[in-house]
Formats: sequence, C-alpha cells, structure tokens
Amino acid sequence: MPGPRARLLVSGDLHLGRYPSRVPPGDPALTVEAVVRSLVDQAIERAVDAVVLTGDVADQSNKYFEAFGVLERALHRLVDAGIPVVAVAGNHDHDVLGSVAEAVGDGVRVLGRGQVWESASLERGGREVVRLWGWSFAGPAVHTSPLDDFPGVGDVPAVGIVHADLDAVGSRYAPVPMDALWATGAGAWLVGHVHTPRLETRDGRIVLVPGSLQPLDPGEPGPHGAWLVEVADDGTAAAEKLPLATVRYDALSADLDGAQDAVEIRERVARALRAHADAVREEAPALRRAVVRLTLRGRTPAYRAVERVAAEVVDTADTAVGGLTVAVDRVDDQARPALDLGRLAEGSGPAATLAALALRLDAGAPSESDLALIRHGVEALQRARRARVFEPLGRSDRLPPDLEAEAVARLRRQTFRMLDEVVGQSPSVEPTAAPLGPADS
Repeated sequence: MPGPRARLLVSGDLHLGRYPSRVPPGDPALTVEAVVRSLVDQAIERAVDAVVLTGDVADQSNKYFEAFGVLERALHRLVDAGIPVVAVAGNHDHDVLGSVAEAVGDGVRVLGRGQVWESASLERGGREVVRLWGWSFAGPAVHTSPLDDFPGVGDVPAVGIVHADLDAVGSRYAPVPMDALWATGAGAWLVGHVHTPRLETRDGRIVLVPGSLQPLDPGEPGPHGAWLVEVADDGTAAAEKLPLATVRYDALSADLDGAQDAVEIRERVARALRAHADAVREEAPALRRAVVRLTLRGRTPAYRAVERVAAEVVDTADTAVGGLTVAVDRVDDQARPALDLGRLAEGSGPAATLAALALRLDAGAPSESDLALIRHGVEALQRARRARVFEPLGRSDRLPPDLEAEAVARLRRQTFRMLDEVVGQSPSVEPTAAPLGPADS
C-alpha cells in the first residue's frame, strides 16, 4: 500500500461517566478518563491529521456532570496541539456532544447534526487530502438506515463516520447493512455503537468498528483501545489497533484432566491464570487489571475437591503477576468425576440412577422427570433474581440471562457430586473409569 495520505486516530463509545464493572471502585488508573488521556497522548505523539470519534462519547446517565469536563479538557489538549477533532453523535450523547464542541470552539466539529449527512475536509499544504462524511443521531432512536440518504463520496478519498447497528434489521439504533457501506465506494467506514471491536476488509477498503475504548463489563471481552487508520493516495485504507485499555475481560479454561488431588487442581488453575496474564500483558502493556471468567474442564478422580477449589479461587484476593492484577469474577464448574458413566448406568441402585441422569444431561436429552427438576431450578433462580434483599448488593446480575441453561448446569454439577459421593462410599460399586478421551473430557 502506498504511503499514507492521512493518518486518523479513531475511537468511539467512550461512555464517559461510567466505570468498568467487576473492578474495585475508585482506582484512577481504571477509569475511562485515564484511557482518554492516553488516547490524547497517542494522538499528539503520533502527530495524526485528526482524531475521529464515532459517537456515544458521553454516557446518558452521567453525561452532564461527569463527561462534560473530562471531554472538554481532552478536546482542548488536541486543539492546542493543532490536531482537529471530527465526531458524530450517537444515541447516548445526541444532546450533549454538540454543546461540548461549541464550548471548545474551532478545531472540533460534530458532523451531521439533525440527521443530515455533512462533510469536512482535511487539508495539507492548502490541498484537500481526505473528505470525512458524517451523520449524527438527533434523538435516542432511529429506525431507518442513514445510508438511504447518503449523497456519494465524490473524487476525493473519502472516509465515512456513522453511529449505527450493523446488519441488525429492525434495530432502533440506525440499522445499516454492511453491503450498503461497501457500495458507497468510500475507502473507510468508521462505525460506532457496538462495543466489540471489528475490522472488515475488501479490495483495500475497510469497515472498522473501533469498539469501546475501555471495556465496561464482561460482555466486552478481549483487547480494547483506539485505532490508527491510514488513508493512502489511491483512497484505500488500513487500520492498526492500539491497545490502550487498562482493563480487560476474558473467558479462560483450566484443564483438570487427571488431576489427582486438590493441590494439583490449585496448581492447574494457577498455571492457567499465570499463562493468561503473561499473554495479555505482552499484547497490551497498558493493562492494569484482567478480569477472568474461569471454566474448569476435564475428568478428575479428585472431583469432590473441585467445588472447594473453585470457591477458593473466587474468594481469594487478587493475584498480581508482573504489574498486572488478575481477578477471577466467576468459576463455571464443567469438570466431572473420572467415572465410566455408561458402565455405571447399566447397573442398579442410586449410582446407576445418577449415572443415567448425568448421561441424559450431557447428551441434551432430559426425560420428563428431568425437565421437572430443571423447571424447579429455573423457578428458584427467578426467585433469587427478584429477591429485594439482594438488590443493594447488586448480586442479581451475577445470574446469567439464560436461567434454563444455568439450571441444567447446576443440576449436572449436583448429579456428579452425588454420584461421586455414592461411588466413594459404596463398596459394592466399582469406581471404574473409562480411558480419557476428547469426547469425555
């Protein structure tokens, strides 16, 4: 690709005013504001031609009191460094972003106010090098695609900026088909709204969803930060991720296959956490805290120790690994006893009954009586979710949205616990184990 015609630092969905969940409150290094300062530092250090913000810069619940000052200071730093800022408003900041831009003055522009496409030119040496096209929300919801009224890109290399829901037919947040973006001919589209970063390429052109600058909850896993977008003389574009976030959420598995006792289970878990910490720290040196949802898998003769170790992992104070703090937010116990379920189910008595239930649950083929137990579990989880006594603790959000799946998982774990206990206490039951293999792990 030829040398860059323009270099843009792109971010969006800052949601200033919010603080990441599952992390200790009050840590300045973990705030969105701290990462915004890093973004400004990067823009100045790299001497980019512009900073582009793809909407939802402020969070609706705190937009006036917390976002305004933070954003105004950041924008003033950029403008004082000679770096223009071009933004569009999203569904959260449609009625505040323009006010902040006006407070800063020249050098900050919100495109497309009133839901009408508008362009801004980036110039170098008196020559227009890139034209930025933008469209902004004028209210909290838009049910049609902004691309329906897109005017066309013209002869100058073009970059489009929009806050929209990609390929989400029926969305109330400006649904835009991906194909419609490609059809415009723009070298790059920068799309806010979705918090998970995404980069699509086609014939040297890109569609970039920068995602949230700082992830705000476990639903935003993986590395986050800003993106450096370079537009070439021929109008094509490329993007590079800059991992500026100080918080990261991930799902992680620990293999317990064959673990002989609680000591070995703890060692396996610790090893998995250390390896994860080393990997993410290398990928994103700015990270200060990694929040993990840990799944325990595999067949172990020490199954009865798994639950105890899982509780220890969640209750244990955070682990520091080379300047990075690792915290386990939740443990999902998917391990199982090292037993031959098929052979046990062929017998009679409690062990056979429990083994048959475990096999049905693993196969996803519960009987009518199993379904009754699952329904009972769902009702219990629903009562826990509605219980007002837990509201001040904020614990109801720890329950997953799919209560039926959670009820099945809990029934499965209880079945394995009881089966392991019965086999361990019954001399007449042989605790046989089939050879370990991928299907049984």
